[in-house]
Amino acid sequence: MKTVLITGASKGIGKSAALLFQKNGWNVAATMRDPNKESDLTKLENVKCYQLDVTDHESIKRCLSSVIKDFGGIDVLVNNAGVYTTNPLEITAENDIHYIIHINIIGTINMVKAIIPYFRANNNGLVINISSIAGKTTFPYQSLYHGTKWAIEGISEGLLYELRQLNIHIKIVEPGMVRTNLYDEIKNLNLDNYPAYYKTSFKNWHRYLMQSYQKGYDPDFTAKTIYKAAVDNKSRFRYASGSDTKMAFLLRSLLPFSMFKKVIFRMSGI
Repeated sequence: MKTVLITGASKGIGKSAALLFQKNGWNVAATMRDPNKESDLTKLENVKCYQLDVTDHESIKRCLSSVIKDFGGIDVLVNNAGVYTTNPLEITAENDIHYIIHINIIGTINMVKAIIPYFRANNNGLVINISSIAGKTTFPYQSLYHGTKWAIEGISEGLLYELRQLNIHIKIVEPGMVRTNLYDEIKNLNLDNYPAYYKTSFKNWHRYLMQSYQKGYDPDFTAKTIYKAAVDNKSRFRYASGSDTKMAFLLRSLLPFSMFKKVIFRMSGI
């Protein structure tokens, strides 16, 4: 029986992925900051919840050691833990900037660095990094978030070449709009707190974002893409998940940037 370790498994895409892998006969190491708050996953056979802070090296070391001891090994690492922000960069607090970079970029790097020696010793392993539609396109008021996802794309592609000689495989999954708890966070933004020179355009962007999330995919849809990447035994690197992602990537690749830029302006109402 194979074992998957999933970061950020307490909710959203991570939790849906944990449930799907378990349903298909895998051992699942579901990691999160506070396992004591999780009740659904702990009831399931072959699922264990572990405390993990992807920014803490000791936490990572303890978690990997416990998972290997409990399940006898790890076959697939799914780097799903991440945070989202939509804000004008100018008014984003420095602490918030450091936080999203540490979770989305450094946290992923930390997990990959920690798992490589184990996979290398076994001469086999698969890392699936969760990127986003934001990893190859850009939208207004998400420059910081886009920066972290573009970083994941670049890091993952570099690792694809770097780790092939060790029989360690790298894949990325790129979800589009997914109806997770992020929807509620965006819905509850106080638009009156924004400076006057951003307020009108941000309200237009917020309206577009809300409409997009309302039409978005269920987390289970993305979980199926993650599972496919884990089991298809293909050398495929990139898994765009959802028609919105595929269309955005197609437009970005076919249109001159001058035209693509106009599409984004029109869509976002800026």
